[in-house]
Amino acid sequence: MAKKETALNDDGIKRKIKDFAARTLTVGLHTSLSDIANKIMKDIGVMDEKWSRYTTIELYNGINKDFYKAVPKKDRVVFLPHCLRNIKECKMPVDEDGYHCLKCGKCALGTIVKECEKNEMKYFIVGGGSQVFNIVQRHKPKAFLGVACFNELQMAVEKLGGGSRFPGQGVMLKKDGCVNTEVDLTEVFEKMNM
Repeated sequence: MAKKETALNDDGIKRKIKDFAARTLTVGLHTSLSDIANKIMKDIGVMDEKWSRYTTIELYNGINKDFYKAVPKKDRVVFLPHCLRNIKECKMPVDEDGYHCLKCGKCALGTIVKECEKNEMKYFIVGGGSQVFNIVQRHKPKAFLGVACFNELQMAVEKLGGGSRFPGQGVMLKKDGCVNTEVDLTEVFEKMNM
């Protein structure tokens, strides 16, 4: 198994996971997402917690994809974690709606914020799940894109639901740890522009 895992780079593993997830969803769900994720991991020969978590989120994304795409961009909201900021240099002000990016160019947030603005999408840079739920209650968006670590995404999926009621998409951080984290901008923009 280790041989298969080392033969694939991160993009190759992501591509295989997305392909297996899409095929699995076309035949219907007859078991839990975690069981399906474990089967996919076994089939592609990558038994790693990071990829199992990624697969779980991609399965959720697949289930909600069509519902999410049906919501106009102006009615969606993007939730971004404050941990993406450059903590040593960030001067963002904060209030009940989260942090307000100054677009200084010292972290990925400014790039994502500019894309949100270009697409007329509301965005919030937040400190965690409870803040997300308060914002959803106040602003009443019709769909969401969440960028976060697995635990925060999983909590959002469980509490916010999904399907036609409040469809969402998630992008896991590629480096988490609550400070100076990293995200794959390509994945964020793909989900944003669906």
